Amino acid sequence: MVLLALVSLVPTLQFPSSAEVSTFIGPRVWPLTLVIALLGLGSALLLITWRDARRGTTYDDEPEEASRPQNDPVTAQRFALVSTRHWWLIAATVIYTWLISMVGFLIASIAFTLVGTLLLGARSWRTILITVLVATLLMQGVFVMLLGIPL
Repeated sequence: MVLLALVSLVPTLQFPSSAEVSTFIGPRVWPLTLVIALLGLGSALLLITWRDARRGTTYDDEPEEASRPQNDPVTAQRFALVSTRHWWLIAATVIYTWLISMVGFLIASIAFTLVGTLLLGARSWRTILITVLVATLLMQGVFVMLLGIPL
């Protein structure tokens, strides 16, 4: 992760800054923020891994879920969703990208947030509603108000 961040830093710094473009926040800000976060978190993970290796700490303990019989319907249903969740998220992202051109960014983003929240495991409708509302307000606030980009 640290190596990926360092390699990504060079092309990221070649993006124009906000002083070179007509927008308040330039195209370099978001990728540079992600690269710095990746570098920081990757370094922290590396240091923690080295520390645990010196201490001899292992993570081979069996979780409680593994002790449940494989033919248990609860385990089977949970395994089916967990083992394919990444494919559903990829499909949702592809559909979201297609929907943007059909219904617009805001409506497609609201639908994607709803589906993504469900796929990531939220079951309380209150939590789902709050997540969708906060995401919608953030999209409106960041793009329309902060960046001046109409949706």
